[in-house]
Amino acid sequence: MKSLLQITLIPICILCSLISCIVPESTHVKPQFHLLSKSVFDQNQTASLSSQNKETNNRLIGHPFYLRQIELPYYLQENRIVKRPKQGEIEFRENDRWGEPLTEGIGRVVGLNLSQILKSPYYSVYPHRKKIGANWEIGITIIRFENVSNNQALLEASWEIFNANFKNGTYPFRSGKVDHLEAIQPARGKKSLIKDEVVALSDLLGVLSESVCRSIVSSNL
Repeated sequence: MKSLLQITLIPICILCSLISCIVPESTHVKPQFHLLSKSVFDQNQTASLSSQNKETNNRLIGHPFYLRQIELPYYLQENRIVKRPKQGEIEFRENDRWGEPLTEGIGRVVGLNLSQILKSPYYSVYPHRKKIGANWEIGITIIRFENVSNNQALLEASWEIFNANFKNGTYPFRSGKVDHLEAIQPARGKKSLIKDEVVALSDLLGVLSESVCRSIVSSNL
């Protein structure tokens, strides 16, 4: 009887041991990381600004500038990409994230855009130090920068321009605002909509860059 009980218990123990070793399939989804990109501007447009640039200031090639740290609202300081489907609501995407701090990503792209439009290879962007001879400083405050309803991306931002020759650079020479909606074009298909959203957000930074550049070029400093 004892040996029969042992024979019966052994396979049961083995079965329980095998069951305990089974690991359930993971439901974890690896997040995708995204980067903003510089804009490609119309050649006629940049040529026009470049012509104005030479007429308004013959002493410099372009306008050497320094872009200060981009100011962001707290909810945009996360690396998760956000969406504002309706007034007073916000969604954080767990599986779609920025590949760099957004404040630095916006600064990088705006710096590249400004350099391209103004034809100014001599520039620096926070967190790098201001270069000697950069008479222009640019401060940008982002108010909103996200996907909103109806497949549109929204940028609300304000900017200030400082010049060393205007009140020793301690007071804004000019300032302005941008409030612009950009359509999200589903060119890559429904599954890749987040990529199209990032493209639209990058295009909005191009609009902001053009606004700043026109103000700098039209100055007499």
